[in-house]
Amino acid sequence: MSGIDEAPDACLLEALRALTGEAFGSLRRTVQKNLAVLAVAYLRLLAAGRSGHGKLTLAALARMLPTGGTAHAREKRLHRFLDNPRLDPRGVTDGLVRIIFGQRGEGLWPVVFDQTKAGSTQALVAGVPCEGRALPLAVYTFDYPWQETTAKSQNQLEEVFLCDVESALPAGIRAVFIGDRGYARATLLHHSNALERLYILRGRAGTSVYVQGKRRKLGELAAPSKQPRRYRHVLYQAQLRVPVDVIAYHDPDFEQPWWLLVPTDCGQLLPTETIVELYRQRMRVEQSFRDFKTHLGLRGLKLKVRIAARMGRLLLAFTVAYALAVAVGSSQQASGARDHLECPRREPRHGTCRTLSAFSIACLMLAHPQWRGVAVRCLQQMIVRVADGEGLLRAPPLKLAALAAA
Repeated sequence: MSGIDEAPDACLLEALRALTGEAFGSLRRTVQKNLAVLAVAYLRLLAAGRSGHGKLTLAALARMLPTGGTAHAREKRLHRFLDNPRLDPRGVTDGLVRIIFGQRGEGLWPVVFDQTKAGSTQALVAGVPCEGRALPLAVYTFDYPWQETTAKSQNQLEEVFLCDVESALPAGIRAVFIGDRGYARATLLHHSNALERLYILRGRAGTSVYVQGKRRKLGELAAPSKQPRRYRHVLYQAQLRVPVDVIAYHDPDFEQPWWLLVPTDCGQLLPTETIVELYRQRMRVEQSFRDFKTHLGLRGLKLKVRIAARMGRLLLAFTVAYALAVAVGSSQQASGARDHLECPRREPRHGTCRTLSAFSIACLMLAHPQWRGVAVRCLQQMIVRVADGEGLLRAPPLKLAALAAA
């Protein structure tokens, strides 16, 4: 069928079925099984060593399904999955949180979120930074022009999206939501303040603010390059005048300064230097977007009907495989593979000589005859641990004091 040894994939599918049964308990059992089947199919595609020239098609994905029957039967199964209205994104978010955090967890965790184009539709994605990438927590899709579904507008959908992610987190975990300028809306800030939500959002330079009673543009606040400056109790936007703190900083590596908006009086939880370091991690979600589009070929995927809903279901299944692949690429077993598969740079770039991400290492391990068995066994071990409630992120939450000193 695909040229891949079926025996290890059969064991992998069995383990994934057990995991989806544990993590996605709110979904129907048929949906749980199909999530496991699609996750294995995605892992098989990753094992093909794809690049930016390899576009994903539904026919190629159907051929990779680890199920019996004819090619037509596999295609029918895939299309039933894509058209299944019982696959609730909120239920998948609960399962992804369980996979990433496990049943136990505590402390502050950064959650980066942003919007990207997936095929011919739009996707809201939130994830936790890990090894230079973001492990996906949630994916919601929609189309332009806006078509009212569960939300009356895109702004309302974004607020629902953040609330769903926040409510899905384990009791001991508190998120710090990190977003770019597109989310620096006064209404979203006002709503977040009312919910006592922690956030770090990059403000728009042209927005009016009130500093010590004087009206100015946000971009007029001095942004030093050596040490970030904190402006306390700033009123953001002329009409709503939302109270925030502003951290102004001009990173020498970036052309434009940052004016970062955070809740007022959060200095004890989020020191000024820590806020700057946390915002740097926003790019992790951009790197994951590149993986989605380049390594899997989502950029070239063409759907013709019910595009947003069907693409959303594809992405929800992909996020399970993607999180597992990043975890494999950052595992102890992957360190030996990296020495064999990577050609490091002679001179450091961005503080490292590495040329391959954790996700790329996982893809190469799955494609390489010497390392495929190691990768599959590592996947099986991880799946068993996650099913037992450990979670992929076994390290403690970010040590904010250590991060600030980094």
